[in-house]
Amino acid sequence: MATLDSTSTVLLILAGPAGVGKSTLCDRLVAEVAGFERVVTATTRPARANEVNGRDYHFLTEEEFDARLANGEFLEWACVHRKYRYGTLKSAILGRLPQTNLTANVDVQGVRNIRAAAETLPLLKTRLVTIFVAPDSFDVLRERLQGRGPVSAEELARRLQSAELEMAERNSYDYVIHSGSKEQDFRALLAFWEQARRKVAGSTA
Repeated sequence: MATLDSTSTVLLILAGPAGVGKSTLCDRLVAEVAGFERVVTATTRPARANEVNGRDYHFLTEEEFDARLANGEFLEWACVHRKYRYGTLKSAILGRLPQTNLTANVDVQGVRNIRAAAETLPLLKTRLVTIFVAPDSFDVLRERLQGRGPVSAEELARRLQSAELEMAERNSYDYVIHSGSKEQDFRALLAFWEQARRKVAGSTA
């Protein structure tokens, strides 16, 4: 495994439909690969029973989110599933990227916004790596969504519809993981990271 080199640190962003295992991949990368930290994004949705503020997300009220937005603190933000807002704080990335590798789970709209922001931020532009995690099939995705806990038929239909729209963008990403087993997905992630790291090192040499 590669050792940490400040000239090749990357921001590895994973995107894809809800339920494909993006958070699991990010968490395992941080747990098993030295020199990786997870970008903790912000959200206005309530915390789930097993989630901790500041570890899983920065859980903000609508008012707190508005205040940070007004102060220009977000690199990107979006309203997801017409219900809650999610965003990535500038400080969570720009202050850490020169010292460590970062990984984040961001929705496809957020990826578009980060790419746009990177056009005026040279450090971010040279270190940004995007990976789309695609479900094996929509039937498998439906099973995964239902397995996460109670979900209404309306919510399930909305998420599957969102997944179709998200899948249409997968070819715009640097790499695509065609989801299989958890182990297969993680090995693919490591392989793509190694490729990206070498490209970044070459471009910053």
